[in-house]
Amino acid sequence: MERDGAGGKRLRLYVLLIAIALIAVLIFYALGLFGGGPNRLSVTKLRCISTQQVTPFGDKVLYYDGTTLYCLNANGTEQWKYALGPGARYTASETTVAAWNGAHLHILDRSGRATYNDRLADPIQFARPGRQYVAAVIGEGFSPTLIVKDVNGMAVDSESVAYADKMILDMDFFENGNYLWTTALDVYGVSPVTIMNIYRVGAMNTGEVDLGGEITYKVIYSGDKLHVINTKELNLYDYRGTLDPYARQLVYGWKLIDSIQGSGAATMLFAPELQTANLQQITEVRVLSGNKKDSRYTLPNSCVGAGLKGNVIFAVSSDTLYQAELNAQRFSAQKLPIKSPINGYIGKLTNGACLVTSGLEVYLINIP
Repeated sequence: MERDGAGGKRLRLYVLLIAIALIAVLIFYALGLFGGGPNRLSVTKLRCISTQQVTPFGDKVLYYDGTTLYCLNANGTEQWKYALGPGARYTASETTVAAWNGAHLHILDRSGRATYNDRLADPIQFARPGRQYVAAVIGEGFSPTLIVKDVNGMAVDSESVAYADKMILDMDFFENGNYLWTTALDVYGVSPVTIMNIYRVGAMNTGEVDLGGEITYKVIYSGDKLHVINTKELNLYDYRGTLDPYARQLVYGWKLIDSIQGSGAATMLFAPELQTANLQQITEVRVLSGNKKDSRYTLPNSCVGAGLKGNVIFAVSSDTLYQAELNAQRFSAQKLPIKSPINGYIGKLTNGACLVTSGLEVYLINIP
């Protein structure tokens, strides 16, 4: 009788342990630790093709089929469409789309509603939307005019004197959309020089900076500083254009491919310049954050693109997703359920998903 009692106790203990193990498995599955659950890796084939100006739009995707602009959600479902006619171009912020065709400017909100649709005085070279305003460069060739409208099309600013004999290269809004920076190339100087102008929208110019002869290809804003990146170095400026002389970092041979901005210094991901040409074959990356953190990582395989999602680096090869935390020593790998090899990287959505191409086909990878 005593042996049977002891055996019964052991049986109940085994049953209890098995039940605990099953509960643990279910919890791990729900958290996505076994590749399932809400954080699992998933891939969605989108209906657009790579030649249709496919562009991230917040957590959605835009593409233009030659006559109509479409917006898809992360599942590939159409959210809205807007007729632009042939020959149009567009750019997008997280909340607003600016599209143009000749001198005709369209401003669309996140729902695809046109808040402005009219012709400007001159042909549009390009436009850039922010949260509250849209900037457009108008005029043909050199000596253009910069205009700023609010999202409803009301004129806010106009500047042409600063761009006499110059070509505007790029521009964007910062500081909650209340400020605007532009970079312009002085084409008639003894040697080409890039000039950065900084404006408070609706007020006077707050700063003008001679960036020298190095090619400035990216400006990002984080932690109250403009991070200005050229082919040689990274420099920090405040909103008046004052240089921080102690923040300069050499980036010669490296090209910025992604960044995360916030209240502090930007976290920036670089790849070797020669590996980011027409056919991207990235084998290593470099992370800069502030003027203290400078780390380099060797990728397990040649990759077509890489990016940052929070404190994780991700990279995509022809058939695999690699991930590593910023302080990790090695990458994890997950095979991608795509039959044909991935050969292109388009960009990243605000939710961390990324867009890749396989031939003409476009896929959205939901990164765990």
